[in-house]
Amino acid sequence: MRLNKLTLALTVACGAPLSVAYAQETTVLEKITVSASPIHQHEVFDVPSQVDSVSGQAKAQLESGSLGEMLANMPGVNNLSAGAQSGKPVIRGMTGERVKVLSNGASTDYQAYGTRHLPNIDPYLAERIEVIRGPQSVLYGSEALGGVVNVLAPQMPFSQAAQGEADIEYNSNNNETHLGVKMGSGSDKFALTVGASMRKGDNYRVPFAATAVNPVPNPGGSPAPDSRPLFIGEVPFTNFQTRAANIGLGYREDWGQVTLRHSVWRSKQNYLGVESEDGGEFEPLAAGQILENQETQLAAEVFADDWVIKPSWVYTVNDREASHDLPYESMAEDKGTDHYLDLQVVRHDWKLAAEHPNIGDFEGEIGVEVTRKEQRLLSGHLTPSADVDKQAVYLFEEADYERWLVQFGARYDWHKVAAPLDGNNEHFVEAGVFDGTNNTRDFAVWSGSLGATYRLTEEWSLAGNVARGFRAPSIFELYAGGEHGGVQAYQIGNPDLQAEIALNTDLSLRWDNGTTQMVLTAYQNRVDNYIYLANTGNYRCSEAGQESGACTENTVSSEPGAGLIPEMQAEQTDALIRGVEFNLEHRWNRRFQSALAVEWIQGRDQNQARDLPLIPANNLFVKNSFYAADWQALKQQQWTLETKLVASKDSAGAYEPFSQFDGMTIGTASTKGYALWNLRYSAQIATQGKEKVQLNFAVENLFDRAYVDFLDTYKGYTLAQGRNLKLNLRVDF
Repeated sequence: MRLNKLTLALTVACGAPLSVAYAQETTVLEKITVSASPIHQHEVFDVPSQVDSVSGQAKAQLESGSLGEMLANMPGVNNLSAGAQSGKPVIRGMTGERVKVLSNGASTDYQAYGTRHLPNIDPYLAERIEVIRGPQSVLYGSEALGGVVNVLAPQMPFSQAAQGEADIEYNSNNNETHLGVKMGSGSDKFALTVGASMRKGDNYRVPFAATAVNPVPNPGGSPAPDSRPLFIGEVPFTNFQTRAANIGLGYREDWGQVTLRHSVWRSKQNYLGVESEDGGEFEPLAAGQILENQETQLAAEVFADDWVIKPSWVYTVNDREASHDLPYESMAEDKGTDHYLDLQVVRHDWKLAAEHPNIGDFEGEIGVEVTRKEQRLLSGHLTPSADVDKQAVYLFEEADYERWLVQFGARYDWHKVAAPLDGNNEHFVEAGVFDGTNNTRDFAVWSGSLGATYRLTEEWSLAGNVARGFRAPSIFELYAGGEHGGVQAYQIGNPDLQAEIALNTDLSLRWDNGTTQMVLTAYQNRVDNYIYLANTGNYRCSEAGQESGACTENTVSSEPGAGLIPEMQAEQTDALIRGVEFNLEHRWNRRFQSALAVEWIQGRDQNQARDLPLIPANNLFVKNSFYAADWQALKQQQWTLETKLVASKDSAGAYEPFSQFDGMTIGTASTKGYALWNLRYSAQIATQGKEKVQLNFAVENLFDRAYVDFLDTYKGYTLAQGRNLKLNLRVDF
C-alpha cells in the first residue's frame, strides 16, 4: 500500500490526541454484554469466542440498508458490496453460505449463493447485532463455517409503558431517504412490539476520474487492457426501494413465556452490468430484482423444576425474481418466460432444546433440530427445484470457575439434498448437469468445539478455541446450470461435491483496565474440500446476446465476444486461511477516546499453491472521538474522525470472481491501496417535553476519494461511492 507522508502523519497525529487539559477527568469504557452462549449472557472479554456487537447510539450512527456496510469496521469483518443497497458480511475471508445470518438466533434463508445476494433483513428494526468470528457449527450447523451474524430484535417490553422512536434520514450521494418507527408496550403478562421501515435510493454517484479510452471487447488482448472505469459521475441502474415491518407478541406466566414474531421484507433493486453489441463500445445493462422474505417465529421457554425447555418453530418464505436485461421497473413484461428467474424457498425449522441443571461443574443445553426446505423453480434456468432435509442433535456445556470459563460442544448432522428430474428441472438434465445417478446426495458429519478463557490477572486474560466445523454443498453448488444475471456469468454446479470440513484454532490475548481495552487474536482455519466457483476459460451466449442475435443458445467460445459471458463451475480444493486481528480502544479522559483495528489475512489454495478468491485486503481502521461540552440545546455532543487504510490486492487469477476485468479494456479485478476518511457528529437536542431528539450527521468519503475496494463487485465497471452527506434525526418518545 502506497501512502504519502502527509496521510501517514495525519493518521499518527489523529491516533494520539492530547490529554493534558483533561488528565484529571478520565472515565472508563463501557462493558459490553453479548448472548454468545445459549445458556448465559457474558461480557465480551469473558467468552472464549471472538465476539463484537453494535447497538444503541453506535448503531444509530452507522444505520444503513446494507448489513455488510454497518459491520465492515469490526476487526475481521469486511463488506462484499454492490452499491449502497447490497452488502454481505465477510468474516475472516468467508461469506455467503459460509457465514450464517440469524434472526433472533434462528436460521434465515436468503439464497446466499450469489455474491450480490444480500441478507433479507432491515438492520434498523434490530436492537443489537452480534458477530461471532470462527466456526459455530456446534450450535448452528451447516453454513456457520466462518462465523455467525445474529440480528436481534427488541426484547419483549413486559411491564413497560408505551414507548418508541421515529427516525428520518437523508443521504445526499444517491438521494437516499429512510423513514422508520419502532414502538413497544407491555403489562405484567402481555407485551407487544412493532416496527416499520422504508428506504429508497436513486443511482449513486462516484468521483469524476479518467475513464477507459477504448471501452470495447478485446478478444486476443487487442485493444490493450485498461484498468480505468467505464462509468463516472452518476452510475446507472443502481437505484432501489425497500420496505420492512415486524410485529412481536409476548405472554408470560410463572411457568415461563411464549413469543410470536412475524416480519416481512420487500425490496426492488437494480444492478448494473455491461453489454456490447456487434463489438461496439460497452453500454450499461440493467439486471432488476424483486425480493421478498416473510418469517414467522414461535418460541417458548418453560420452567420445569431445574430444567428450562425451549421449543421453537420458524417458518420462512423467500421469493427471488430476477431479470437478466431489464430494470425492476419494467421486468414484469418478461414474467413467466425462460428469461425471467422466479425462485421460491419455503422452509420449516423445528428445534427442541433443554437447559439442564448443574452436572458437577457444568451446566448446558441439549437439543434436536429438524429442517425441511423446499426450493421451487417457477421460471428461468439458474438453479433447479430441490428439497433439503436436515436433522441434528447437539450438546453444549459450560463451566465457570474462579479464573476459568470453559465451553465445549458436539453435534451430529444428517443432510439430504434431492432434485427431481421432471418439470422445470428437465433443462438441467438435458444440459447434463445432473441425472438419475446423482440427483440425490446424503451427508452425515460430526462437529465439535472446545474453548476456554483464563483470567491471568484482574486486567489480563487469555482465550483459546479449537473447533471442527462443516458445511454441506448447497442446491446451487450441486446443481446450478444457467445464466446468473446479477453477476453476468453462466454458472454450473457439480453433483460430485463433498462436504467442507474445517479445523479452526485461535488464540487471543486480552487486556481491560477500565480505560483501555485490547484484543490481539491469531487464528488459522484449515478447510478440506473448499468449494469455489472457477472461471473455466470458456464463454457462453447470454440471453441478451440471444435476443440481439449476436450469438446462439449453444454457443461456447474460448474467447470473449459480443453477447458472451464467462462460464464458471463449482470445484473443490483444500484451503488454509490464517490471520491476525488487533483491536484497541482507549479512553484518554472525559473528552477524548480512540480506537484502532488492524486486520492481516492470507488465504491459500493448498493443492495448487495459489491465493484463494474473495479474500479481503489487509486493512487498518482508526477512530478518534471528541466529546464536546454542552452548548445551548445541544447535549452529549460527539465529533468523530475515522480513517481507513486498505492495502493493494491482486486478483487470485482466473478463478477469482470478476478476474476477467484485469484483461479487459474497462475496470479491474486487482485493486490499489487507498485511504478513506469519514467525519461524524452526534448530539442530543434538549426539548421542553419528555421526548428525546437525537441528531446524527456524517460526511462519508470526506475528500471524495476515487478508489475501488477489492470486495466491491462493481470494480469491473466503476468506482466506489463518492462523498456522501448523511443526516439522521431520531425522536424517542
